[in-house]
Amino acid sequence: MPSPSSIEALGQDYAKIIRSADLEREINPLCTNIEDMLARLDEFESLLASVRAESNGIMANHVCSILNFGENFQQLQTSIDNLELMVGQVQANLNLVEHSVDVAEQELNVTDYSLKGLFLKPLKAKLAGTADGAQSSQLAKSNLLDGEFQAVPIFNSDDYFCQQKGSEMADSLNN
Repeated sequence: MPSPSSIEALGQDYAKIIRSADLEREINPLCTNIEDMLARLDEFESLLASVRAESNGIMANHVCSILNFGENFQQLQTSIDNLELMVGQVQANLNLVEHSVDVAEQELNVTDYSLKGLFLKPLKAKLAGTADGAQSSQLAKSNLLDGEFQAVPIFNSDDYFCQQKGSEMADSLNN
């Protein structure tokens, strides 16, 4: 056990250390950092509050417009379905036209796509075709019906969208 004089000497040594230490110089940087952190937390809190307020306003506006659009959603869905049907019909028509062109090229014996080939070869084939009836019987299909060209039937866009326009006009007159 230490003697009372050694405890007193130890206390005086600690007192000298505490007196020599400049507490204000060591604590001030900590206080400054704490105040800076508190200021930044306040800024962050105000920024967070403004973001919340803005997002609430945006959500209220957009949710209302989305809910209001729900009435038109069925009409939009019908338009998209009709557009998909029309695209399918266009593809089918395009395939028929391509087949018709292939048949015409076979009938006219067109293999050269230069100007000379496109104009002169069909005339030569026509002249040669009148003399050679066996070659024309080999063709499986022709674009001619009773000697007249039969065009491929093409879709009408009104078949897909005209009903909507009529219902839109009726709705606008009722409102």
